[in-house]
Amino acid sequence: MMNSKLKLSSKKLKSGKFQVSFSTVGDGDAQECYGYMLAEAKTSVNDVIAKINRHVKAMQSSDRYYQRNLFSFGKKEINSGKILIYKR
Repeated sequence: MMNSKLKLSSKKLKSGKFQVSFSTVGDGDAQECYGYMLAEAKTSVNDVIAKINRHVKAMQSSDRYYQRNLFSFGKKEINSGKILIYKR
């Protein structure tokens, strides 16, 4: 991420999955954002951080970043991951 710090917190759901809440704190012209991700129990913290960073970077480097789960009417990829990101 460009000059941003990532803050994470999580809680375990009854299903055994984890809801990961995250936010970025920018140190410059980087857009601050926050969001949520649904992760499997066996997913490593490094994998969670990498996925969040990938989506945040795509969102900040593109004027037209669309989240697949909001705009896709076609067949959904099973392992696409559940992540929602919002601008502050």
